Amino acid sequence: MGDGNPICVDIREQWDWVREGVEEILAEQPQLTYRAEDVYAACVNQKALLWVTEQFDGFVVATPETDSHTGDRTFLVWIAWTKVRGQNCVIKHYDFFADIARENGHKHIEVRTPITAMEPYLLSQGWSKETVIYTRSL
Repeated sequence: MGDGNPICVDIREQWDWVREGVEEILAEQPQLTYRAEDVYAACVNQKALLWVTEQFDGFVVATPETDSHTGDRTFLVWIAWTKVRGQNCVIKHYDFFADIARENGHKHIEVRTPITAMEPYLLSQGWSKETVIYTRSL
């Protein structure tokens, strides 16, 4: 554990502080349709994994996705949060998560976010923008 990489943990043991982070994300992004309990359930049912920093100052919840047409697997960073803004867990630990994804047969790593301020940074770090989704309620 001393190498500074995130560690995969049981959400039951970390839920109190992780829930606060998930609820903060949901409050800031009301377009998201899941509830904090959905994140908990996904992790408990092993449909998602919770990764936390050694200092417990941030977390990533990741899920595998499979393309229904090609069968390619993607390591999707579903949720990422840090106590201090600007300390992006995914960017800071990209090499670690990329290695985990490769070791588990994923061909891609993906982040979805409505936060446009991240776009220039992600693009400058080798990420590519594949789609932007705009929605209008009827």
